[in-house]
Amino acid sequence: MIKYSWIVVVLLCLLLFFFLMHEVQSEKTLAFDTYIAELFAVSENTFSFTFFKFITYLGKSKVIGFGSLLCVLYLWVIKKDYLTMAVFSIGVSGGDVLNRWIKNHIQRMRPENHLMEAGGFSFPSGHAMVGLIFFSMVTYFIIKEVKGNSLKWVVGIGFVCLVLLIGVSRIAMNVHFPTDILAGYALGVAYSLTLFNLYKLLRRRII
Repeated sequence: MIKYSWIVVVLLCLLLFFFLMHEVQSEKTLAFDTYIAELFAVSENTFSFTFFKFITYLGKSKVIGFGSLLCVLYLWVIKKDYLTMAVFSIGVSGGDVLNRWIKNHIQRMRPENHLMEAGGFSFPSGHAMVGLIFFSMVTYFIIKEVKGNSLKWVVGIGFVCLVLLIGVSRIAMNVHFPTDILAGYALGVAYSLTLFNLYKLLRRRII
């Protein structure tokens, strides 16, 4: 039963995502968005503003694209692990394409008064969704390589903290509604878990 518990998590995440999508499409002002946005609001020219502005760049498409290129080159040239290279490439690029397609379908406008430049539609957050997919894949493959449970825990906790901070930074910079971030996380988790389990299945069949 535990072996297939990931399917339950995927279904719950998809349920949450479609619920949020329905709420967003109703075009009502959501109390959750208002409360969380006020909670993480920052002012310009403060330490919090500078910190979150730096963190948000870690989830930009250029950074993730460059990081993906480095990972693919490492898997190709150093590890010669072509299956992992293919899964990594298709996983990150596929997540990005899916995110853009949903954004163009929902067409939710971003919050007003951005604290930094942002283009395109708002729902779901690409930083949250694609960032989670990219960093979860990097973390997954690092944990497979490292020895020692303590180091595995450090890597895993570091990944969770980074992804959460990237999401919060988008709210703090007022370029996303909190529901955009939550939906991005939900879809990112569902996508990543499905991808990891397909990878395990392919790995067993090839080996």
